[in-house]
Amino acid sequence: MTSAEAVKNEIERFLKSPEPEVLCITGAWGVGKTYTWQTVLDRVRAKRATGLSRYSYVSLFGISSLEGMKTAIFENLEFLLPEGSTGLERFLSGGNSIVKGGKQLVGAAAALPIPYLGGALSKAQPLLFSAIRNQIVCVDDLERRGALPVKDVLGLISYLREQRSCKVVLLLNRTQLDDPGQKEFADFFEKVIDVHLVFTPTAAEAVAIAIDHDDELSKLIREYCQKLEISNIRVIKKIERLINMLKHPVLSKFGPEVTRQVVHSMVMFGWRKLDVGANPPSISYLQRSEFDRYLSKEHGTDDDNEESGDHQRWDVILAQYGWGTLDELDNALMTFVESSIFDIEEITAKAAAVEASRKQQNRMVAFEQAWQPFHDGFDNNEDEVCESIIAGIRNNFEVVSRSNLDAAISILTELGRTDEVEALIDFARTHGGDEFWTSDDPFHRRISDPRIQKLVEEKRKATEPVFHFEKDLLSAAHSMNGDKLAQLAAVPVERYQHLFESSTGIDLRNYIYAAFEYRKIGNATDDMKRVISNAEEALRRIARKSKLNEIRLRKYEISLGAPGDAPDDIKQ
Repeated sequence: MTSAEAVKNEIERFLKSPEPEVLCITGAWGVGKTYTWQTVLDRVRAKRATGLSRYSYVSLFGISSLEGMKTAIFENLEFLLPEGSTGLERFLSGGNSIVKGGKQLVGAAAALPIPYLGGALSKAQPLLFSAIRNQIVCVDDLERRGALPVKDVLGLISYLREQRSCKVVLLLNRTQLDDPGQKEFADFFEKVIDVHLVFTPTAAEAVAIAIDHDDELSKLIREYCQKLEISNIRVIKKIERLINMLKHPVLSKFGPEVTRQVVHSMVMFGWRKLDVGANPPSISYLQRSEFDRYLSKEHGTDDDNEESGDHQRWDVILAQYGWGTLDELDNALMTFVESSIFDIEEITAKAAAVEASRKQQNRMVAFEQAWQPFHDGFDNNEDEVCESIIAGIRNNFEVVSRSNLDAAISILTELGRTDEVEALIDFARTHGGDEFWTSDDPFHRRISDPRIQKLVEEKRKATEPVFHFEKDLLSAAHSMNGDKLAQLAAVPVERYQHLFESSTGIDLRNYIYAAFEYRKIGNATDDMKRVISNAEEALRRIARKSKLNEIRLRKYEISLGAPGDAPDDIKQ
């Protein structure tokens, strides 16, 4: 039996028995002592199986006196029996509202400015403690008490058991008691405590306690929390809360691959942020790739302040967790966890980009697999090969290139699959956009099928941009569009001269500077050089018309030369 199971069973036994006793449960902060106690209490209460019908929960956090503790026990009194069929059960159940109203009345009366009434009710508070008998009392956070001595707490617990027939459970982190508290606890432990349990759940137990839902998102959270061996239930619950904040506004919009990445990253970032005592990896360490971390260690360039022993432990954790290189979605999630600023639009946009990239990768894999019947054997399976190739192109056309289409058409043609060929070409004609038909092949692969060649020529002619000399002269200087530059280089000198002579003011200067923009490029193309040469010759011709024009054009730093000295390649 595991630690968590043993504690749960003992709590259930304790709650079902009416006999007075003291149960002490110790464990580190966050391991789920209070959570487990409340969970078992709720389950036993729902079955109407508690040995006693009344219950008080009191946290000693900040309580500095025994009277304060007694008042807290009374103020938190409630009846455990749900509303039932008998008159007695209904009366006891209704008592919760009576007690709640009573404690509010007493608290308010104590502060009244009426001396006799306020003072009398305030003094009556110790008398109210006499109502605490034959009930269950949970005393939590002993290590967080105020100036209240531990021996006084244990003394009151002993009194409740011996004189009031109460069952008392004491929950604490014993290691966090101060020195006087440690001594007093040790001195009175044997006299007061009947049963002592140490709660040290494993990661699997902690995760099972913290996340008890069985939906797919909860399963993922459990899986990754367990991989990191997170045993702090408080940390697990906070991680779950952070992920649930993303559930409806973000995760509901995407597929399971994005959800898995989000949970994988959020559990790591949440653990790093929230579980400081576990000494998790630093943010800078999580941001580095495995190869980068390896090179830093190999060459002694690791400039982090952490000890090398931490790095070795972190490397093992990250390797077992499957931690890779962060993408933009991971960075957005990390910012959310670290800053607590929930930018839904940013996270959604990054998640959409990841999903689009994943879908494209999946299509590429599917397209490659469609060619396996052709490449991976010598079976007499012509129909299978043809059907697989055609389906691969149709189902994954977004990642198909012209050369892929050409290869498929060539094979189908050689196999005499005329109808399939025509149908596939029609499909490509309908579904292929301008970029599919007109973009240059990065590997300069030649298209062999004449029908595809014809389609490429038709599409390129149909999409050829209309040339506007004035506008394109200005835009090409910034875009460096190769097609526009070729068209500009083909424009005769006379048209440059006409443009310059018919323009004035800022327009004139913009046209000239746009033509001379290519002077700044050290490895200018032939088309760029031709544009410069034509523009310079046009300005020479304008300069020769008058001395004034010659003076005007000196600022453009061109050699005016003598009439008729234009270079041979631009003479008309």
